[in-house]
Amino acid sequence: MMTPSTSIKTQLIRRIFFPILLLFVIVGGVAFFSADEEIGEVTDAQLAHSAKILLQLAEYEATRDPLEKVELANELPKLIHSYEDNLIFRLWKKDHLIMQSNQVERFKGLNVPDGFSDQTITGDRWRFLVFLDQPSGIKIEIAEKNTVRDEMVANILAGFLIPLSLFIPLLLFIVWLAIHKGFNRLVSVSQTVDQRESNNFTEIDLGTIPQEIQPLIKALNRLFQRMEESFERERAFTDNAAHELRTPLAAMKTQTQVLLLKLEKMPEYRESLENLHATIDRAAHMVEQLLAFSRLQTINTQFKAVNFSAVAEETLRYISPLALEKGLTLEADIVPDLYLYGDVNALAVMIRNLVHNAIKYTPKHGRINLSASMEDRQVVLQVTDTGSGIEGELKERVFERFYRINKNDGIGSGLGLSMVKWVCDVHEARIVLADNYPTGLVVTVTFATTKD
Repeated sequence: MMTPSTSIKTQLIRRIFFPILLLFVIVGGVAFFSADEEIGEVTDAQLAHSAKILLQLAEYEATRDPLEKVELANELPKLIHSYEDNLIFRLWKKDHLIMQSNQVERFKGLNVPDGFSDQTITGDRWRFLVFLDQPSGIKIEIAEKNTVRDEMVANILAGFLIPLSLFIPLLLFIVWLAIHKGFNRLVSVSQTVDQRESNNFTEIDLGTIPQEIQPLIKALNRLFQRMEESFERERAFTDNAAHELRTPLAAMKTQTQVLLLKLEKMPEYRESLENLHATIDRAAHMVEQLLAFSRLQTINTQFKAVNFSAVAEETLRYISPLALEKGLTLEADIVPDLYLYGDVNALAVMIRNLVHNAIKYTPKHGRINLSASMEDRQVVLQVTDTGSGIEGELKERVFERFYRINKNDGIGSGLGLSMVKWVCDVHEARIVLADNYPTGLVVTVTFATTKD
């Protein structure tokens, strides 16, 4: 099972994004543990410093005899802070509580070991420092709720990671712009190749091509060279075969004409000679069509502003005698001065083959109409006949080379509509075959490029 292809840009962004995201997580983790450790050291130092200050301030009151509990003054409202409930202290002398902060009631009966320790009280985590001054016998308990250090760690990480998290999308956007700009040249080369005509095998210039895609361009150039060589061999074979066949076919036609004149009084042989003569005519027509197709494909199409109306009128004047000879009515409805970008010779071949095809398949006293008009800023050519028409499933196959609907009717070579389709493809035109009721065919060719 084949996996669907993905964009190289998308693959590059993914390969850059996930390592950056992993790096972001690693940096965040390292920053968290580092900040937690440093904040822990700082807060422990603050607890130790606060304990020393309390010892110095309370030493005189704590040494009076008899021992009395020292009552703290009422709290000053102006000095109340939101973090105040997160800090508590108690002072002891010889197991007698002599001083404590106003928020310490919740710690009654708590016995904390000396030094630094972590305690959980009523669901809250506290960091304790218990310090015993041996000379004075004073023990100081001071504690800070871990919420304080957690908030400090969170604030430090937020100050570091939030700008970093904003920087990552910006970095990815910059990377995407750089990748997009780098691929623009590849897209330009793709468009150049896509817009080439089918007979253009010139090499792509490597002058401004990035080194990374030069091997691909070189491979394309080698492919163009092989295609040109194959095309030249095919064209040479077609030309040589057609030229070699013209002479013997002309000689055979002459001989059958002579025999027909000599055997006028022998009808039993005349019918066979007439069939042979018709077969030679069809073979000669096929050779001429092969040569015409070969010449059409070898010309270097030179697109320029073409008066399509003038080309259609001139082509009709050239081919109208064939219609008159067969007893057909050939009508034209051509809007004057319709311009489009194209090759004059190729467009004339297309019109001539469409009209000639209509003449061949339209019976005597039939009608053929050629119209050229402007619709939605597009030049539209339409050839309508009252001939035998083409069945629905065969309307696409008739563009194949040498394909004939009725191979026994002795009409056509199977190349006329192939040449028409080739000209349409070169001009990026759309050709549609439809039924003409009650009988016949409507061929519509729409050119996408026009000139006012």
